[in-house]
Order: sequence, then C-alpha cells, then structure tokens
Amino acid sequence: MNAYVVLTRPAGRNDALAGLCARAGLDALVLPALEVGPLPAPAAGWPAPEDHDLAVFVSGAAARYYMDALRALRGEFRWPAGCRAAAVGAATARALAATGVLDLADVVHPDASGPQDSEALWGLLQGHAWRRALILRGQSGREWLGDRLEQAGAEVFRCALYRRVAASWTAAQAEALRGRLAAGAAPICVFTSAEGVQAFASNIARAGLSRFWERARYVAIHERVAQQLRASLAQASGTAPDPMVKICPPDDDAVFEAVLSIATPQGIQSSP
Repeated sequence: MNAYVVLTRPAGRNDALAGLCARAGLDALVLPALEVGPLPAPAAGWPAPEDHDLAVFVSGAAARYYMDALRALRGEFRWPAGCRAAAVGAATARALAATGVLDLADVVHPDASGPQDSEALWGLLQGHAWRRALILRGQSGREWLGDRLEQAGAEVFRCALYRRVAASWTAAQAEALRGRLAAGAAPICVFTSAEGVQAFASNIARAGLSRFWERARYVAIHERVAQQLRASLAQASGTAPDPMVKICPPDDDAVFEAVLSIATPQGIQSSP
C-alpha cells in the first residue's frame, strides 16, 4: 500500500524535504502546524553581541531574525571577537553560518552525530567562566540552559525574537488530507517540535479527521517531541498507544532517511 509524508514545519521550511520526497517517488503533503513571525524590537532595543561574552542561538529562526535585526541597524558587519557564538544543534549552526556573519568553524555546537539539544550544548559550555550570556530564542522556550548558566555564575539575558502560534488549516488543506485518508494511503508524519504536535492535533480534531491517528507512523527530531506525540495520541484515543516513532537529528537529510526507513513495505506492514 502506498505511503505519503505529512510535513508540519512552518511555511517555507518544508521545501527541501518535500523535494527529496518527490525525487524518491513519495507524495508529500505540506500541512504547517505553526506560524512563525518576528517580534518587534524591545523598548531598550536589540541587545548587542559585544555586550556579552556568549550568545546562544536556539534555532535557525533565531539566527536569521537576530542577524536581520542587527543588519537593519548596522548594515553589514562581522561578529565581535569577544562574544562566543553557540548553537543548540548542527542545523542551527549551519543556519547561523548561512547569514554570512559568522563562519561555521566559529560556532560552538554539538556534533551532528550526537544529540542536538541544550543538554548536549551545555556539555561543551560548562567549565568556562561565562560572565554575560545572551540567549536568542522565540517568545517561549525551555529555561534549562539559561538556568544552568545562571547557576554557574553568569548573568543571563533572554531575548525573544519571534513568536510561534498554532496554524489553522484552510478548508483546502483539510480536504487534501481527507482525500488521502479516503484513498487508504499510509501517512508518515514528521514532527519537529512539541508545540507543533499539539497544534497539529488541534487541527485534526477541528477537521474531524481523528482516523488519521489510526494508521499513521511518525518521525520526530527529539525524544521530547515523541513524548508529546504519545501524550496527544493518548488524549485523542483515550488509551495509551505505542505508535511507530523514528527519532532522528533535525537536518533534512536525516529526516528524509528516517522517512525512507519507515516507507518500506516492511515499515508499512508494521504500522499499528
């Protein structure tokens, strides 16, 4: 039976992965779970990197929005030597390097072969006497890394650069999913954030498409995302299901390989 892939990253973030799926003969349906947009500058203005000895970027969006904000104020510039740039994962580090302000070799980040999260980054940062740390992130997020830095004696400033809100599917988007469900194809759903799981589940409920959960298999970029998925499924079904969830690093190639590992005849047959 044919499989199709549901891509849930915000609009504009699914194109490369959709292209990989298409070249492999996999139908890809783009259904963003979240909408992402910039926040206005704080009253005191955007924090300057030279006022800190560490700047941590929690996502590619944080890298792009912060560099765009600084360029709007300063024009083209180079990153100050006195501020160490760090990223929670290799994909975020590449997004930071893609802005042209920093070289990838100058960004502290976990190796792509291992975990991509705050805990892994802290393993690289701890032991250094950071004085003033800047965490560049969305409007909400985990406090774990900031707490560790504060406990180690750093003064931590958290700067919100963008907001994430639940997307509401259009009638056409819901109908596209409904048609694939009616055709009997097996869905493989890619989730990249716990918030995205919750927003996707809300859209499924509003559209009356709860049967989606019955045959779907999943790719998640972190165990925390998988945990939220299991909780959402339990809430939707009233049971404690054990869905097929493949956990992989967040870069497109790794996600694509995870999708392919599920989209085999054996993977389809082992679907719940």
